[in-house]
Amino acid sequence: MALNLLSLFRQIDALLQLEKKHGASIRQLQEDMAALRDRLARLEVREELVVTRAEGAAGVAAATAASASIADIARRLGALEERSRTLPAPERP
Repeated sequence: MALNLLSLFRQIDALLQLEKKHGASIRQLQEDMAALRDRLARLEVREELVVTRAEGAAGVAAATAASASIADIARRLGALEERSRTLPAPERP
């Protein structure tokens, strides 16, 4: 009976050791998950910043393209006006 009792105490001790190891592992996993959550939050903020900058750059590019087109149209209209001034007046019947 003494052997059975000693064996039982050893098994209980082994279980307690395992519980300590598992507890430490669980705590480490919790810390890792918290770090990953923080990293994800930082990445989401960066993503919003990148999107905002991209939208701003797209707006600038669109405005630049539009102003270039408007400038080209204005230049062509000016040239047409100059040509029309050099044309003879239409004859009236």
